Amino acid sequence: MSSCFSTPDSYERVYLSFEPMHRVMQERNITDLQLARKVSVKVNVIRNIDRYQDTVTLSLVRSICEALDCGPEDLMTAKKAI
Repeated sequence: MSSCFSTPDSYERVYLSFEPMHRVMQERNITDLQLARKVSVKVNVIRNIDRYQDTVTLSLVRSICEALDCGPEDLMTAKKAI
């Protein structure tokens, strides 16, 4: 009997990297604090977005995209999990 939560071997495990977001912020000359204020979150949310990815909601990604005038593909990349 297989579990409904099992992952087929053919699937790759990936994690999201928000390194591109930090480059976009540098290009736009916007700080963590300024972005946090624009999207109405605490500055630690922006600073820790890479470390605590489970707290990143699609709503937050959308708000950041609007604040930085970019798309989600400009904020994050998928990297293969080791």
